[in-house]
Order: sequence, then C-alpha cells, then structure tokens
Amino acid sequence: MAIYEEFRAMIEKEDLWRAAKLINGDLAVAEVFRRLEDRLVEDWKGSAPENEQKRMEAYYMVRAISAVRTELTALASEPDILHFNKRLRKA
Repeated sequence: MAIYEEFRAMIEKEDLWRAAKLINGDLAVAEVFRRLEDRLVEDWKGSAPENEQKRMEAYYMVRAISAVRTELTALASEPDILHFNKRLRKA
C-alpha cells in the first residue's frame, strides 16, 4: 500500500507541475496580471496624498501579483531543478 501512495503522490506532483507550466505560460493569465498591475498603478497615481489606505492597498496588491508570478515560476521549474540536482549527485 505504501508504494501505491508514493506513486500516487508522484503522479499528483507531476500533474501539479504540468498545470503550473501551463498557467505560467498562458498568455491570458499574463494579460490579466498585466491589466491588474496597470489598474493598480493608476489607482495609486490617481489617489490623493492623504489617502494612504488606497495607496497601500494598491502597493500590496501589486506585490501579491508579483508573489503569485514568482510561485508559479518556481512550481513550474521544480521538475527541472530536481532533475539537475539528481545529475549533480551522480557526478
């Protein structure tokens, strides 16, 4: 039973990596992130100096978009990194 669970976990990871690669390379997702960032930057630029709350929210949302992009890239790259590390261990 343990072998089955390990195999199942491996397949789930591979599915996850494939999905991350698809999302990371998807033009529509990239466009959505770009539009959100543009809108948030415009919100920040158009906010009154005394409206700190609105500027901070825009800043944190732009940072969140960046964090999502970074995590997608990292997840999509995991199999390549694992393969590279295995090759290093063999050498």
